[in-house]
Amino acid sequence: MKGFTFFTFSMICSFVVKAECNFNTPNELFEMIKKNHPNISINKTKSDVLKKSIDFADQVPNPELDAQSTIEDGTIGKTYSTSLTLKHTFELGGKRKSRVKLARTHFKAGKAAAMFQDEDTIIDSILKLHRLRQIYEVIPLYEESLTTFNKILITLKKRNSISPQQRVERETLELAKYDYQLKMSKLNSEKIKLSKHLSFFAGTNCDIPKRALPTKINLTEVFNSKKLKSYSKIDFAKASLEVAQANLNLESSRSYPNLKIGPTLEYEKLNSRNSKTIGIALSFDLPVLNFNSAGKAKAAKEVIVASTQLNSIEKESILDLDSWIITYQRYRDSLVSIATKKELEMKHKRIESLFSRGIISTSLVIESHRQLIEFSNTRFEFEIGAIEALWNIYKMNGQTNNKNI
Repeated sequence: MKGFTFFTFSMICSFVVKAECNFNTPNELFEMIKKNHPNISINKTKSDVLKKSIDFADQVPNPELDAQSTIEDGTIGKTYSTSLTLKHTFELGGKRKSRVKLARTHFKAGKAAAMFQDEDTIIDSILKLHRLRQIYEVIPLYEESLTTFNKILITLKKRNSISPQQRVERETLELAKYDYQLKMSKLNSEKIKLSKHLSFFAGTNCDIPKRALPTKINLTEVFNSKKLKSYSKIDFAKASLEVAQANLNLESSRSYPNLKIGPTLEYEKLNSRNSKTIGIALSFDLPVLNFNSAGKAKAAKEVIVASTQLNSIEKESILDLDSWIITYQRYRDSLVSIATKKELEMKHKRIESLFSRGIISTSLVIESHRQLIEFSNTRFEFEIGAIEALWNIYKMNGQTNNKNI
């Protein structure tokens, strides 16, 4: 019975605990995120909807059928009258053509907007991937510090009598221990959150392993040219101007009325006499009260606004690109000049060897571990800054989808 209970409990736990994701390289995970991220998928669906709107705009109005039948009871007998009119609508002024062009420009603008949002989504995911990798790197530093602190605390607690200075050291060490435990708890919570979200972005439900996270930062890029090549934000502004111009053309075409024309047939029967009348029915709005001047004026103002926005975005984008390049170069120069991870690990090992020999004071033990972790966190901030700047430069040059992490 006990064996069965243990087996059942083990089976339940196997379903509750998530398995490790089957990603072996960072680029494999990165490609899955680009393929399955909800925001990217939604934008693709939106583009499909806008594409269908072109077909909707290209539709031709259905013909209209008017039918009427009357019976008149007169002194000479009953008169039966029937009339049929079939009219087709002709959209004068190029309304249909203008409507289709407007739908096409909306589709173009929608694609540019989706591209801009997708690029931001990709950059956000890359930053999360690097942040998760940093957490994997910094948690062992806290664990080693706690191990060292516990060893010293055990030694101090074994002593029957300690000096006031040693008591202060013990209390300080315990405070440092509690502080690190809280920070580790916070980091583990952040790690779980990031892992869950990145797994969701990749279309899976598993824990992201360290091997699937990027370990290197590209610090070799050199940007001599500060000219924009293919920026989705500018593409969207240009497409928005085209939308405004197409809308102006549509409003101008609405100055012309629609013409409805078609054959008409009337049949009348009085006693034994029958009569048929065949002709043409014609109807259209008389452009007497207005020529859609208000709609055209509004659309013309929208063209001016869109043109002004495009001009502003082009100028601002050049400034943004220059700012990102300067930011990347500063972060890159700082990261290249400081100790590498390998050098930092060697320093850490030398310090730990001195701690184990017991020749370092407790206050120096605390300070050295604090400095090591603080330096790591500062380096992490610079890494994130360099990565964000680099990928924003890629975005402004239309290279986001062509780069690996």
